Amino acid sequence: MKIRIVDFMDKKYSITGHGACKEVGRSAFVVDFGEKFLMDYGIKLNIDAIEYPTEITEPVKAAIISHAHLDHSGLLPYFYKKSECLSFMTQPTLELADLLWKDSIKIAEFEGLAPKYDKGEIEQTHRYNFVVPYEKKLSLAHNISLEFFDAGHILGSALTKLTHEENTFLYTGDYKVNETQLHTGANLDVGKIDYVMTEATYGDREQADRKLEEKAFCESVQSTVERGGWAIVPVLAIGRSQEIIDILSKYNLDAPIYLDGMGKKVSEIYMQHADLIKDSHGLKKALNSVNWVEGKQGRAKAMKQPSIIVTTSGMMKGGPVIGYVQKIINDPRSKIHLTSYQAEGTPGRTLLQEGKLPREKSEELVKVGCRYEKFDFSAHPSQSEMIRALKKWSPKEIFLVHGDGKVMDIFSTKIKEELGIKTTPIPAGKKITFGEK
Repeated sequence: MKIRIVDFMDKKYSITGHGACKEVGRSAFVVDFGEKFLMDYGIKLNIDAIEYPTEITEPVKAAIISHAHLDHSGLLPYFYKKSECLSFMTQPTLELADLLWKDSIKIAEFEGLAPKYDKGEIEQTHRYNFVVPYEKKLSLAHNISLEFFDAGHILGSALTKLTHEENTFLYTGDYKVNETQLHTGANLDVGKIDYVMTEATYGDREQADRKLEEKAFCESVQSTVERGGWAIVPVLAIGRSQEIIDILSKYNLDAPIYLDGMGKKVSEIYMQHADLIKDSHGLKKALNSVNWVEGKQGRAKAMKQPSIIVTTSGMMKGGPVIGYVQKIINDPRSKIHLTSYQAEGTPGRTLLQEGKLPREKSEELVKVGCRYEKFDFSAHPSQSEMIRALKKWSPKEIFLVHGDGKVMDIFSTKIKEELGIKTTPIPAGKKITFGEK
């Protein structure tokens, strides 16, 4: 599909893609909407390297971070090596991002790579962080305002609305329209919207019924333990760890449950912002009912008898999950329960596609003897969820980011068929202009 790059002189606004253009990961966009704003600045973790967005060389008025996941926030401290503008995000996003920034240094060092920033530069970043609550309009410059709305993706995630004069622009970041175990779903009541830049992760498909998927997951976990195996559940630290623990607690499974990895620290932050959780009492009860793993002794205890082990990382790129998997990799009684999107090049994607994982302390791939299955607990919207949101907002023009190229093509066609709205996938490194002068 050809994209026509219109002469900038004929248009009022522009978007330049620096990452997450026809791909998932390393989100970074410079949006000129009265002033230039950096919308997200993330990284992409692959099996053999960390990918970064292209450099931001033009000055921006401010940085705006939609949520804490590393593919949206992970490079912000590096940005502040050269910039002194303010960055805006919600309070939970700042707390969670700080945790992930520090962990990303460990990941880079573990991979034998030079980190893009150090702890001192993270602290330097905090000088420029400005937290904004949901639904509170904030002036960024003359005739330009910012307002956040709950995106329903993870704790603190935000739909970002910019208003310039009479025009409005909405960046969805990652969002979820339907309710999940932890969140009531995105707040779509954002007022008049003229332009939307939306994620397109699942723009080509629907998702499994959430309640049926929860039931199938819990039945699989229980049957794994009953046959004498270990149910290993790789989870994303933010959101998925807490959701899975909550679901397992709700089903009252007859097996010991262990929580390991960064999900423990994240859970503490979740409980500090209980007012943003759908059922904070239920989540607190669930978290208090599981065994929190501490160090090697705790991990040895978790492996003494068949049990459920919920642990980071969700794509099996790093974290305690690697050690647990190596212990059950040839055990046909045990099963790996994947619960999140598995990016291209990650061990989780390799497992699903080839039935192989890296051998311990080696890059050699070996066939696994244990069972494995992926369950759909996505915190991203399905195609119909996004169509529903876009129909409600009814913008003049739509821009697609954060999705595979083929997926974007399918989603673009669907939008045009269903809504008749001009839709453009944002290309990498090119300026797309919009809005009549």
